[in-house]
Amino acid sequence: MTDAPEFTENAAEYIRAVAERRWQRLLETAEVAHGKGALGGLINLPSARAEWFKVWGASEFVANYCIGHPETLHDLQQSGALDAVGRSAKVAAMVTEATADCYDEAALHKALRRLRMREMVRIAWRDLGGLSDLDETMECVSALADSCIQTALRFHQMWLQQIYGVPCSDAGKDAGKSAGEAHFVVLALGKLGGQELNYSSDVDLVFAYSHSGQTRRSAPTGSGGVRAPEGHEKTLDNQAFFLKLGRKIVQALHPITADGFVFRTDLRLRPNGESAPIVLSFNAMQNYIKSSGRTWERYAYVKARVIAGESRCGEALLAMLQPFIYRTYLDFGSFEEIRTMKRLIEREIKGARTRNNIKLGWGGIREVEFLVQSHQLTRGGREKSLQTASLYQALRALVDLRIFNKDEANQLKKSYEFLRNVEHRLQMVADQQTQTLPESPVGRLVLAGSLQFTSWDEFVAELHQQRSFVQARFRAALEGAAAVDSALNATIGEIIAARLPNDRAVEVLARSGFTHADALPDLLKGFHASRLYQSYAEIEKERIDRLIPLAMAVIKDHANASKTLSRLIEVLSAIGRRTAYFSLLIENPFALSQLLGLCAASPWLSALMGNNPVILDQLLDPIKDVGGDATVSLREQLAKELRARIKQIDAQDEEAHINLLREFQHAQVLRIAAADLATRRRHNDGAEMTAEMTAEKGSVEQVNAALVCLAEILIDEVFNAAMVFTQRKLAKPTGVAGVIAYGKFASGELGYYSDLDIVICFSRLSVANEYFWNRVGRRFIHLLTTRTRSGILYQIDMRLRPSGRSGTLVTSLKGFFDYQSKHAWTWEHQALVRARMVVGSDEIRCDFEAGRREILCVSRCDTALKKSITDMRQKMIEANCQSTDTQFDLKLDEGGIVDIEFLVQYWVLKHAHDHHAITEPRGNSDILQMLKHLDLVDAAIVSRLNECYRIYLRLSLELKLQDLPLLAEQGELLAERRFVASVWDAVFAQD
Repeated sequence: MTDAPEFTENAAEYIRAVAERRWQRLLETAEVAHGKGALGGLINLPSARAEWFKVWGASEFVANYCIGHPETLHDLQQSGALDAVGRSAKVAAMVTEATADCYDEAALHKALRRLRMREMVRIAWRDLGGLSDLDETMECVSALADSCIQTALRFHQMWLQQIYGVPCSDAGKDAGKSAGEAHFVVLALGKLGGQELNYSSDVDLVFAYSHSGQTRRSAPTGSGGVRAPEGHEKTLDNQAFFLKLGRKIVQALHPITADGFVFRTDLRLRPNGESAPIVLSFNAMQNYIKSSGRTWERYAYVKARVIAGESRCGEALLAMLQPFIYRTYLDFGSFEEIRTMKRLIEREIKGARTRNNIKLGWGGIREVEFLVQSHQLTRGGREKSLQTASLYQALRALVDLRIFNKDEANQLKKSYEFLRNVEHRLQMVADQQTQTLPESPVGRLVLAGSLQFTSWDEFVAELHQQRSFVQARFRAALEGAAAVDSALNATIGEIIAARLPNDRAVEVLARSGFTHADALPDLLKGFHASRLYQSYAEIEKERIDRLIPLAMAVIKDHANASKTLSRLIEVLSAIGRRTAYFSLLIENPFALSQLLGLCAASPWLSALMGNNPVILDQLLDPIKDVGGDATVSLREQLAKELRARIKQIDAQDEEAHINLLREFQHAQVLRIAAADLATRRRHNDGAEMTAEMTAEKGSVEQVNAALVCLAEILIDEVFNAAMVFTQRKLAKPTGVAGVIAYGKFASGELGYYSDLDIVICFSRLSVANEYFWNRVGRRFIHLLTTRTRSGILYQIDMRLRPSGRSGTLVTSLKGFFDYQSKHAWTWEHQALVRARMVVGSDEIRCDFEAGRREILCVSRCDTALKKSITDMRQKMIEANCQSTDTQFDLKLDEGGIVDIEFLVQYWVLKHAHDHHAITEPRGNSDILQMLKHLDLVDAAIVSRLNECYRIYLRLSLELKLQDLPLLAEQGELLAERRFVASVWDAVFAQD
């Protein structure tokens, strides 16, 4: 009797008809074999289980197994196994029970295969019948594989140890130590590693052992001792022992017998593949990875999971492999490698086979996996959340990291689940490993019906929609690198090869749209002839040769192409041998465009990026604004991001902590500066910056505030780290400590790469306190200023502490204010006007504020105050002013920044005795507003001074971005300088 009923276009009707014919076959077979009534309670199965026809109609495998083993179907029905949700937690116990009476290999093989067949029928029944979802199916199949492999390992390890003894380690033998046990580990790769195993799939395994050595037998101890069977008195070296064990595990799982198979086992992903032994030591694996590991192997080991053997050793092996899998930098070179892998796959399955393969073909499962895992390979070394074998967990992490948006990730997950369900339906037909869509009308109708579609056309429409989304997303991410302009590439090749004379090369480049192109030929030839370029390996040279034409296509649109190319070459030269960052720029045209824009705008930023290429990932997304005003939200945003990054490193690894802080600081400063430049370009419509434009309130305050927020967060983190370090060596005494900020750090007007003026104080004076907090202070300064591979964090100036350089590094708060009240100079009280505590508890902050207010509110002789201030001002001009006949010192020259600051400080010290509120604000603009509010300074003067001050600060930021001293042409800012000087003269005129 054939199972094929009369053909119909309706998929559900056809599947029901197939199921009924197969059920009739069961009835006939049972009656012939066992007589009437042999099925007992199963005779009512179709009416008792509404889903039976979906299962029997869609899966020939399930139907045939049930027909051949009606007792298994009876047991599954009566035991409630078909209704049990997510039984993966019980699988291990079930496998143990099924193999408990196995005392030889043959019995073990039979038990595992029969159990596997029963479980695969149960899993398919629930899946096809709509009783489970994809997650349950993958989880249950994966759990079954885990348990079968674990059982095979335990059985054969015990058996081999009875024959040859226990493998022991040679480690420590020379030192006279007793040998420990050597351990065997099974790693699962691929979908089993991610606990996402297919219904009918290979299991990709890697076998490894921890130590070399020899097996050793336990001494006989009567009936309880382990004795080798007769004829097996010899021992083995560990390699030979574990090779035998590995082969036994494969034999238990892989071969097809009369009872079927357990899991097809693939060991080809081991180091050196089929040419290598099937079992390697940890050391051998590590040596291979270091010397010969390839990108496709990194891709494979992303999914690595310990599934059997000694788990602690397995985790140690994975930790050993982590630096190979996940690079510490953003490794965009993996994109090209993955594209190559994809092309090789497509070359192997061409034409219709590619179109119909829902795993390897266009928009298929493999493209989803490549897409997600490419980001894991690229960013996983810096983002621990991406170090997962689970595709779903990786997707969630990519959303959290804002690499995918939530809607995009949800749609990708939906498409992946649709494709995996199609894959499972194909495999459940006959328990065969296939991902190819059927070509026969019957096969198509069965597949469509098993997925609850009414027709093949309806199914194909949905499939096409899901595959189209996957393919579009895959191409956008992995095939999104900019195309090289062939004509420009040819021109650059001619220039580098010196086949095009310079004058002719300049003419060709100018015709192509380059401006200021005179120096371009020499720059290109010089870089390619440089010692650095010549030292690159061929693959590194290929990256450079791809990058330069891409960069030149962007540089063409810059006003000064030669200056931009020159700075780009400086960046590339500074990056040096870390050429993986070149791939970042090749793969991300937008990042390259932003890089070149910053190179054109600022030599300081060019140097910052070249010396710290790890921050180039900041360029992957548009940098539009600084991040808002100096509000709580900005501070919380930065603090949250820093905490998240710190969580990803070992808390005991101080070097990693120091470098992370520096990288974080460099990255945030880059973002602030890039946003600053972008804001000014938008405001000024591409023209040069003017003094009048800077007078408008906006980006100056945002830049200053963002830099201050960043400094505060980092100072707080470093001070806490210094305390934790010191407390490991010394008991923390009573009292607390704090960090007092001075200067522009305190006033909220911090500029690019400014020093931080600080003083460290502690609350309660005692010998123990002073010693402890001095140790904290020294550690604090060390963490801030020590130069590492990531540079320094901040330059620190502590000369404003009591008695300056001759004073102690850390002082008590009482000592600080004793000095301020009895010994401090007027200029030190001027500095106190802006001072504020940036690190410390509420208690010490309140004490500091009270002491500061008391000092500032002292009644002062106006004449003496004016003299002290003007004398100090003159000393500063004589000692440090850099003005010349053609340039004036923006900070120190008459009418400049310091004049405004000294005026503000004078007014505070003069009026604070009668107006305590004037001591509250710290920023110069805020103090001026308070002076206006209290009618202490004319409103017009306040407004104009604030305007001048903003102009000066804006120009200071611009000069620092250009890596220039704070000097301007003598003819510039005349109106501002004259106004400030006139106010100065009016205030400090001799009575």
